[in-house]
Amino acid sequence: MPAQIGGKTYSNGQLILGGGLILALINWFIPWWWAFSFNYSGLAGYGVSTSGGSSGFGNWSGLLGFIVLLVLIVLFALRTFAPQVLPALPAADYLIYAVGGVFILLMVVLYLTYAGSASYSGPGYSAGISIGFFVGVITAAAVAVGGWLSKSDAQPATAPLSTTFSGFNQTPPPPPAQ
Repeated sequence: MPAQIGGKTYSNGQLILGGGLILALINWFIPWWWAFSFNYSGLAGYGVSTSGGSSGFGNWSGLLGFIVLLVLIVLFALRTFAPQVLPALPAADYLIYAVGGVFILLMVVLYLTYAGSASYSGPGYSAGISIGFFVGVITAAAVAVGGWLSKSDAQPATAPLSTTFSGFNQTPPPPPAQ
């Protein structure tokens, strides 16, 4: 059921997409992986404990996912609030959002592969995935699903590939005069 916000009607796909993009941006700054260590020392039983976490910026896959997320946010903001600013793109917007969401989801899952195992525990040490990872998976899926659901919305015109890549589709010059 579409919603009216500020006098403009938004479809379910646009609402899911916009919410997923905003929550994904916020989530990129909270910990996705955490570590905690406790060192027991001294006769009095006092110990030293340390803990830390790694956000979505923890490795290369998180950075690539964040760059794609920013591009999708800019595209969504421009198409929603200033639709005449962007020229026609070679692909429909819903396809860009859906593919971008799947790419972000892949980068979030790869983050777990490169950040460390799902969990580890040993004497005085414990580490594992945090809630931010799960929120990252959910928001990336929401971006992909919201993009796909916006397929039925009115899409801006797409540019034909022959004008986009005009250097590849030119007619050969006429033969030289004899």
